[in-house]
Order: sequence, then C-alpha cells, then structure tokens
Amino acid sequence: MNLFGKFEIEKGVFYPPAVLLGVTLIFGLFFTDGFAAAASSVLSFMLIEFGWMFLLFVFIFFIGTLAIMISPIGNIRLGGKNAKPEMSVWSWCVIAICAGIATAMVFWGVAEPLTHFNNPPAFTGAEALTPESAVRGLQIAVFHWAYIPYSLFTLFGLAIGFAAYNLNLPFRVSSSLYPLLGDRIYGLPGKFVDGLSIFALIGGVITSLGFGTMQFAAGLDYMFGIVPTNTVYVSLIVLLTVAYTVSSYTGLQKGIKLLSNVNSIIYIFLVMFLFTFGPTRFLLNLGVETMGSYLVNLIPTAFNADAFNVGQGWNGGWTIFFWAWWVAYAPIVGMFLARIAIGRTIRSFVIVNVMIPGTFVFLWFTGFGGSAIYFDFFNSAGIMDVINASGLEVAMYALLQNMPIPMLTIPLGIMALGISFVTLADSMTSTIAVMTTKNTHSNEPPAAMKIFWGLMTGAVTVLCLLVAGTVGTQALQTMSIVSSFPIFFIELAVLISVVIMTSRQFINKYNSEADKVIDLEEKTIEKKDATI
Repeated sequence: MNLFGKFEIEKGVFYPPAVLLGVTLIFGLFFTDGFAAAASSVLSFMLIEFGWMFLLFVFIFFIGTLAIMISPIGNIRLGGKNAKPEMSVWSWCVIAICAGIATAMVFWGVAEPLTHFNNPPAFTGAEALTPESAVRGLQIAVFHWAYIPYSLFTLFGLAIGFAAYNLNLPFRVSSSLYPLLGDRIYGLPGKFVDGLSIFALIGGVITSLGFGTMQFAAGLDYMFGIVPTNTVYVSLIVLLTVAYTVSSYTGLQKGIKLLSNVNSIIYIFLVMFLFTFGPTRFLLNLGVETMGSYLVNLIPTAFNADAFNVGQGWNGGWTIFFWAWWVAYAPIVGMFLARIAIGRTIRSFVIVNVMIPGTFVFLWFTGFGGSAIYFDFFNSAGIMDVINASGLEVAMYALLQNMPIPMLTIPLGIMALGISFVTLADSMTSTIAVMTTKNTHSNEPPAAMKIFWGLMTGAVTVLCLLVAGTVGTQALQTMSIVSSFPIFFIELAVLISVVIMTSRQFINKYNSEADKVIDLEEKTIEKKDATI
C-alpha cells in the first residue's frame, strides 16, 4: 500500500534532516551534559565572533525588502498577469500574522518591555524605572519583534513565490537561488540548502513548543492551581501535537485558515480591551513616543555591536540571539507565505507580510507592555516581582490579573497562545511536507507526510522535556541557532537572486530557453511517432 498516493518522497531532502535530527537527539539524550556544553560553546563563539555580521546582514535584508516593495519590481504579479488570488485579503492578513511569530508575541508582549524598563540596556544611557527607560524598553521590544523579523521571512517568500509561480520551478527553498545556481538546484547544492532549512526550523519549532508548554502550564497553575509536572507537560504537548497535526491534515484552505480567523478575533479583542479598559491616554501617548523613538533610534539600535562590551553581553543575549533565531525560521516561513500568495503583486506581498503584521505587533506590545509598565510605575502593582518569582511565562497573566474581568481575559490569553502555536506548527509541518515530497509544487502534500513531521516534532519535544529536561530544549534551541549561521549567507544570496530573476532580461532569457526545451521535446515525440 502506498501511503503517499501519487506523490513520491524527495529522498535527498527528506532523509538527511530526518536522520540528522534522530542521531542528534540520541546523542543529546545519552550524553546530555557534554552535548549541551558543546552546543553552548559553539553558540557563544558565533555570537562573539560573528555578532557584527548578524547585525549588518539583517539590516541589509530589512532595507532590501523595503526597497523591493517601492521599486518597479513591486508591480510584478506572482503567477503572471492573469493569476487570481486563492483567498480573501482578510484571511491572507490574519494567516500572515498568526503563522509567523504570534506565539512569541504572546509570550514576550509583557515580559520584554517590562524587563528593559527595570533593567535598561547600557547603550541607551537610561536609568531604570524612569520614563526614558519605559520608552526605550518598549522601543527595543518593538525593534526585536515587529517589522524586521517579518522582513526576513518575506524576502525568502517573494523569492520562492516568484521562482515557483513565474518560472515554474519546484516549490523549494533552493529554487530561490536559481539565477545563481542554475540547474544545480536539482543536485547536491540545492538539496543541501533545502535540508539545512528543514533542520534549522525543526529545532526552532521544538523549542517554541517547549516554551509554549511552559506558558500553558503556568497559566493552568495561575488559574486553577495545577502545579506543573512532567505529566502536565506531556499532556499539553500531546494535546498541541494532535491539534496541529489534525489541522495540517485538513489542508491549507481549511485548518489553518479557520484557526487564524478565530485567533485574529481573540487578538483584536484583547488589544481593544487593553486600550479601552486600560490606561488609554497613557498607551496612546506612549505609543506615539515609542514610534518616534523607533524612527530616531532604528539605525543606532540596529548597529549596536558593543565593541567595548559596555553591555556585558547584553547584545548577544538579546538582539543578535533574536536575529539568529528569526533567520533559522526564515526559509520555511517564507516558503509558507509564498504558498498563500499566488495572484498577488510583490508590493502587496511585502505590505501584507511586513507592514500589516509589524504594525499589529507594535499595537500588541504597546497595549500589553505599556499597560504593565503603567501599573508598575503608577500603581506599584508588582508585576515584575511576580515575574521574578515565577518566571517570564506568567507575565501576561500577572498583567491581566490587574485588569477587569480576568476570569475571561486570562483564559482567552491561554487560548490565543494555544491557537498561535497550532497555526505556527501547522504551517511549518505542511511546508516541510511539501519540500520532502516530489511533484507537489503548490499543491497539498500527502497527509501521511504531514502526520510524520507533526508526530516527529511532538515526540522529540516530549523526549527532551522528560529525559533531558531544560538542558535538552536549550541544546536543541542552540542547535537551531548554530544551523542558522549558513542561512545568513543563503539569504544574502537570495536578495541578489531576487534582483536578478525579476529583471526583464533574465525572464526573457529564461522563457527563451524554456521554449527551446519544449521544442526539443516536441521534435523528439514527432520522431518517435514517425518511427512507429
């Protein structure tokens, strides 16, 4: 019985990351301390020696994506002039928000602004617990989570989308490098790029599932007094794994579309709730100040390499770490974004995948982070004290406890966290399944392949938490960051590739060569018919 129907496994892409993940997991489980120590050492080396490169490259990708948006390239339609979109603008926008960094947004919305408010980075020159540290703290959080991360995903997405829809190349990350690699995308170089992208992403999703489980468990403890144990963790992971595997099984146009629409309603409600029943005037004023600070301090913050180590490693633990984290996700998230964008122009693709979700994240952080700062600064609510006592995972719950109707808003926050992770894991599972099967192009991959990757992710997370504990999840997180190092160079090549393959000269040349191939095939068929 063929579980994959008319599809075949893309062996060169499927087996390397699957085997490497399994071997790494086994090694990590049996040699936990040594593996974690080695991975941590490699990560520290990368952050110290190449931190400057991470900062420089990410800013280039951000500016490059915006430049493409406003350039004549932005007028090009993915799929050609006659291509029609497959979903509404609303569904497109909410999926772009929910399938990106929504889980992390829920986790860090309160935690990061409040952390920087209490312990401002040295390069800001701000004193702790002052209005200046409040504005800069929120500005830095928005800098880390809003527009720049989405630009990293979008750059890959528009390259993959153009290659697949306009050049009829395979729906793979490697296809985005066709102008530079040519037909070698079908060989070892292309398979290396695709396999590396999958491996980097899996470590990221596993770690996100670990963080999400911690915040879920903290919410249950906060609401119902259910103390987090291994049994609770396993139960939550199994529940989440089943949810995103089933959602992925139902297909792109059903599961993730429905969940994203539901989650968007919860998101919008929570943000409106905070701006309406929270310190409204304060949030509006703080939001305007933060946007001004973002514009003024964008370049100094982006290029803060801290050559004299004034911040004592702050930059490596925050900005550089986040950039490496986002880049690890970028190829696969970008590929997913491309799958839902046929019929859209490149300009609208950038607007929907960078500007709209970036602005929503800005509002989210202003509402959640700004409210937490307000309650601690003016009301001595002690939200930071709760975080220090119970961990970052309780930050959102500690804030909502200071607001009206916490018995409604806290469960909604927990629900938003759960759906956010399901949509993220769903989109990633489905996209990895596309890459590891042949002849899918933009179609749905076989259910068996999606189920395999979904269960693999959940099983590895359970093993990490039960056998290796936090050391295991930290090691996998470190692996993902380390494997993102070559992806920085791949994304730089992708930026160059986009400029080349969207040029009229390249398109004409490509079409001419494609016509020659078709003519040759037709002549071969005619000769065979004549012979018969």
